[in-house]
Amino acid sequence: MTESLPVPRIVPGDADVLERRARELASGVSGDEGAAAGALHLVAFRLGGRACAVDSAIVARAVVLAGPISIPLADGTERPVAFVEERPIPVADLAGSAAGAPRPAAELAGAPALVVETPDGPVAVAVEGPLELAEDRLAATAAPEGAGDGPRLAGRLAGGAALLDASWLVGWAGKVVRP
Repeated sequence: MTESLPVPRIVPGDADVLERRARELASGVSGDEGAAAGALHLVAFRLGGRACAVDSAIVARAVVLAGPISIPLADGTERPVAFVEERPIPVADLAGSAAGAPRPAAELAGAPALVVETPDGPVAVAVEGPLELAEDRLAATAAPEGAGDGPRLAGRLAGGAALLDASWLVGWAGKVVRP
């Protein structure tokens, strides 16, 4: 018996604004150059209900995990894998890890994810939504941290969101899915 996978429903809030922002980001030219001076191009999301963002340069694609599956590994554990453009890629659950326990593949269905390129290939990093393209300024930088388990911050944005360290995120994603 073959079950059909649920198709996540995505409803844009304001299609005209989204289209304009996408064109601006793609062209590298902002509609208001004066206001955009010093602004960072970001992808905003949530972790543990808190506003977060990461530099959009490391995000290859933003996706909704339609039907992740568990792949058994030789050590007896399982790895969630999702298909993105008909290509299987491993899933690293940042939202679950930040909450203390990564979620099983079945619970990741419908979760938003950022696809980042690691040295070993692309990884879908599951976060909490909504995912949004954003521009903001860095209000404060974070002091270098020791080897903690939680997400490493690069600073705080003027809008109040925590800015995740982009290199940490790529390294964390690669480490989580490495065999």
